[in-house]
Amino acid sequence: MATDIDGTILPHGGAVSARTRAALQNSVRQGVPVLLVTGRPPRWLPPVLEATGHRGPVICANGAVVLDGDSRVVTAHAIAPEQVREVAGRLRARVPDVLFAVETTEDLRVESGYLELRGRRRAEGLVPTLPPRTRHARQVEDLLDGAPIVKAVALSPASRPDALLALGRTHLADLVAPTHSSTGMALLELGPLGVSKASTLADVAGSLGVARADVVAFGDMPNDVEMLRWAGRGYAMSGGHPDAVAAAAHVARPAAEDGVARVLEQLLDLPRNPASEEPVPVAGGR
Repeated sequence: MATDIDGTILPHGGAVSARTRAALQNSVRQGVPVLLVTGRPPRWLPPVLEATGHRGPVICANGAVVLDGDSRVVTAHAIAPEQVREVAGRLRARVPDVLFAVETTEDLRVESGYLELRGRRRAEGLVPTLPPRTRHARQVEDLLDGAPIVKAVALSPASRPDALLALGRTHLADLVAPTHSSTGMALLELGPLGVSKASTLADVAGSLGVARADVVAFGDMPNDVEMLRWAGRGYAMSGGHPDAVAAAAHVARPAAEDGVARVLEQLLDLPRNPASEEPVPVAGGR
């Protein structure tokens, strides 16, 4: 079972419910490998891991990074510095107000003004309270020192999320993998070329001996589309992005209504009111 986090098991700006936490844990009790599959960078995961009790693998940064049960990096796909430079040049020529940030597995690197603008409209819940290790520069090109870049983000206050994504697909798709998971501000997420949640999920499922037909996946945004199409049984969250809903064969109730938990309870015959059971850590593997 592979599930996105924000908007899927975590309502935007909300918290993981006891019912969802118990459903994930009871799935593991039944021998089902459970994976979190998210666009979040590694630094944004600790509050979610605490809230869910998850102790299994995590696919993060839209597939660019895989963490083991101890939150150690086991796989990291990188964007080459020259690709970041070319992306920045192409996008600035078409979106004059764009600001960039890049993520490594260790820190966040931002152009001047990015954090101030990014902080105005945060919809995510369960984000770290401590500020990340951050490096600043006037332009992203000055932040490329050879450390592996696992994700780049382009922020445009004057753009709309879907319009910026369409532009990225038209002009950047030969360099990087453009997507987005934003519900408001236009945040274009750029990953290594050929890498997605689906491609990395396929690798992890194979390592666990799980066939594609036996994978159940949940998501709600464009960065989930490939995963929902790839999985043997894909569920989009009701009210999710139209692209995600169109990509999935099934629809689950929204995160605020414990949609993932309801599906798991039905598929695995889990207890419907498991909150009284003592929770156990969620672990990947059989």
